[in-house]
Amino acid sequence: MRITMRGAFAAAALLAAVVACTDFEAPEPVVLPDVLVANPSFDRDIQPIFTARCATASCHNFATQQMGLNLQAGAAYDAIVDHDSPTSHDLPYIRPFQPDSSWLVRMIQADPARRFFNERMPLGRTPLTDNQIATIINWVNAGAPRN
Repeated sequence: MRITMRGAFAAAALLAAVVACTDFEAPEPVVLPDVLVANPSFDRDIQPIFTARCATASCHNFATQQMGLNLQAGAAYDAIVDHDSPTSHDLPYIRPFQPDSSWLVRMIQADPARRFFNERMPLGRTPLTDNQIATIINWVNAGAPRN
């Protein structure tokens, strides 16, 4: 089997992205309030979770867009609401009014079966708190409004 320089470079880049996204030693830079928000706003309550927990460590930001997903402010909403995930089992990242049919909601939950036995997000980091997950679910249940 012959490995080309291009193939070796691609493999090294993929490995670097995975390692960066699973840096178990890197500190989590922002501590979010651990509160349940009954009527969340995307801008006030959801985007800060994505910014602090998902768009860091070279995972879902403009530069790396792991799995093609950018969750940075200004890009996240358009990237997730009614947009299919490449590994979604025919589920969009977020399906308004339907958290059980939303890939992103499934990927942050504790139950491996809900995640189709994929790794829990954020990968290699402390999971979102129950209140943060419930806040995201409340937002999806409200129709995932851009507010």
